[in-house]
Amino acid sequence: MKSKLNMIKKDLYNVFVMGNADDRQLARIYFLLAVPLFTLFCIFGNFPKY
Repeated sequence: MKSKLNMIKKDLYNVFVMGNADDRQLARIYFLLAVPLFTLFCIFGNFPKY
């Protein structure tokens, strides 16, 4: 568990601070941020009515 947290911290640092992340790190951070945000948007958001 500790190694997973260290890996996530390293990925966040490489993506947002250094800017030299590889594709795997970008994908991890994308899913780490996108899944909870998409869930919140689906729960609290309103879909357009046509």
